[in-house]
Parts: sequence; structure tokens; C-alpha cells
Amino acid sequence: MEDRDTITFGLVEDVFVLIHRHEQVDEREWQDCIREAKRSKSLSRLLLVPGPALPDVGRRYDIVELHEEHGMRVAVLSDLSATGRVVTALKWAGIEAEGFGIDDLDGMLTFLERTYIRARMSSMLGPYLERSWLQDIASFTPAGPQPVEAGH
Repeated sequence: MEDRDTITFGLVEDVFVLIHRHEQVDEREWQDCIREAKRSKSLSRLLLVPGPALPDVGRRYDIVELHEEHGMRVAVLSDLSATGRVVTALKWAGIEAEGFGIDDLDGMLTFLERTYIRARMSSMLGPYLERSWLQDIASFTPAGPQPVEAGH
């Protein structure tokens, strides 16, 4: 992954991950990211994590151009209320796109048909989103009789 001031991007398998890290994404950084994605030989999926900055019309157009070159599916991982409008605009442009809540890593990976990269995607996204999708093993209780506490 390549970290810039306002954006992070790179490939995880054939999924190009694009993370907005600030409300305002620097245009030069955005264009560098799009150029990198266009050069990718193995790109078939795009994961957009817009943070507080959903892509405007110009950036959606860049995504459409990227789709025209790579024929990719697009997943948007965001809890912003306007996510549905962005996904609808991408669908109108002929892109197979879906939006997912920020905690729906499994749903997003199922849509992208890349469930086998869950561990890699979780460890890559976790620090940027300050999240972990790993199960808390300490809270796991096996089925069967449980010990009885003294006095109960």
C-alpha cells in the first residue's frame, strides 16, 4: 500500500484498495492513484473506502474510466448516508457496484467474490479504520455444561 497525505492505495491480490484519509483529497494524489490503478495488469475489483469524502462527479467519472479499462466490480465501504447515491450513480454508468457499512467486511468480500483474502484485507484495513474484524476468542464459550459459580 502506498500512503500519501490524503489517500492510501494499492493492490491486495486483484482488489485495488483506495482509502480517503481526509475530508479533502489532494487532486494530484488522486490522479497518481488512478494512474497506478490503470497500469495494474491484474485489477478486477475496486474497494473504495471514502472516509468523510465520497467521490464527487469528476472522481466518479475517473472510476467509470477505470471500469471501462478493467471491467471491475466496485464496493464502497462507508457509513455515510450519501453512499447509496454514489453507488446508484456508478450503477447507472454500467458498473456492478454495491455499498456496505464500515463493519460489513464479510459482505463486501462476498460481493467482490474474494472471501479468501479476509485475513489480509482485515489486517490491511484495520489500522486505517481503527477496527478489527477478528472474533474475540476470549469471549467464546463452548457448548455444553458451564461451571457453576459458588453460592449460586
